[in-house]
Amino acid sequence: MDMVSPHTKNTTELRDRKRTGEILMGHGYKRGAAKLIGVLVALVGFGLVHGRPVDATDKVRIALSVRNVVFLPFYYAKDRKIYHKHGLDVEIIQMRSDLQLAGVVSGEIDYTPAIGPATLGAANSMPVKAVAVLYNAPLFSLVTPASVSSLEDLEGKRVAVSRIGSDSHRFGSLMLENGGADSKKVTFIQTGSTTVSLASLQQGAVAAAVLSPPFTGIMAEKGFKVLGRSRSLVESPWLGLVTSKQKLERQPEEVKNMLLSMRDVITAIQRDKADVISYIEKNFKVSKANATESYDEIAGVIVDAMFMRDDQIKKYLEGTHARGETSKLLAPEDLFDFSLVRGLK
Repeated sequence: MDMVSPHTKNTTELRDRKRTGEILMGHGYKRGAAKLIGVLVALVGFGLVHGRPVDATDKVRIALSVRNVVFLPFYYAKDRKIYHKHGLDVEIIQMRSDLQLAGVVSGEIDYTPAIGPATLGAANSMPVKAVAVLYNAPLFSLVTPASVSSLEDLEGKRVAVSRIGSDSHRFGSLMLENGGADSKKVTFIQTGSTTVSLASLQQGAVAAAVLSPPFTGIMAEKGFKVLGRSRSLVESPWLGLVTSKQKLERQPEEVKNMLLSMRDVITAIQRDKADVISYIEKNFKVSKANATESYDEIAGVIVDAMFMRDDQIKKYLEGTHARGETSKLLAPEDLFDFSLVRGLK
């Protein structure tokens, strides 16, 4: 998922690959920039790539594509010291979603919430596991000027997405098809960031944009129309907790503490609605109405148990394969491992 917000105040962005190398060398490794997925898979197969060992003083690194309210559980857990309660010193790193899996496999980062990219990675033999599901539906919307009356009106026009092949592109296509439009007759424009998508929509350079909270609400407040929402289309393990097989095997206690933290933050989000809305309003600099709408959207897709049934997972995997997104049909156990989350006390 690629969404860009101007509010990245408390997020560390790995834009300097030299700095990344220095961080890794501090742990006894000499790695350069993130390697191509195929190279990483080959190296792991020969046992040449190892996860970063974690001790009491090490930070646990979580990669998010942007500082955005969609990732609320991760930010709220950090700012409310929920991670600290479970002995974790978490650093949240901003990293493009298409680089996150490579970072997980190399040990540059420890966790990513991106289940969609992990599904594609697992189909290409990347050694990753999704150990939890936090949201059971994507939170994208198709936003248009008020003059657009139906999704069919978008045929022959341009629609902004963050990146071709990203979740915004995939679910944008699904929303169009569900609304009666032929997505093949729509030209998807890769903007690279939500900021550019917003500007393009406001300036009339595109006829629609695929957005997520809080940007959906921001544009609605400006008079734009929400013509489709992806959460009403499909039940899908969209946001979760993905790590490497190596970490799961070698550091199960750390993974368990991450899961305990995520369980606690889900409970807090559901219990403390007023505080969470205030937090969204303050930290993401949106109106109270927008913060409330964002909260309601997130609360509506949260998975209390942090796992989904096998039949739900199978349906998701069959759908990705049927749409040609994966080269082979995955079995649930090829990607998902809910053994730790099921055993939480």
